Amino acid sequence: MTAIQEIEEFLKGNVGRAYCDDCLSGTLNITPRQQVQQKTTSLAKDNRFWRGRRQCARCGEDNKLVICVRLALVG
Repeated sequence: MTAIQEIEEFLKGNVGRAYCDDCLSGTLNITPRQQVQQKTTSLAKDNRFWRGRRQCARCGEDNKLVICVRLALVG
């Protein structure tokens, strides 16, 4: 599985939780961290994902650049 596939599958398995690149790198053991940043930037172009500033679900740091699965609005 490629790094982008690992990240995508992890995010899909953690819907509703947003993660920073540092935590994704550590959790998925993808190094260097810059590789994660490149992949999350690419995933952010896909409408299924959202990337912006929010609290990271793993480290808890506020105002981090994070990525998550975009939740569809119902109703």
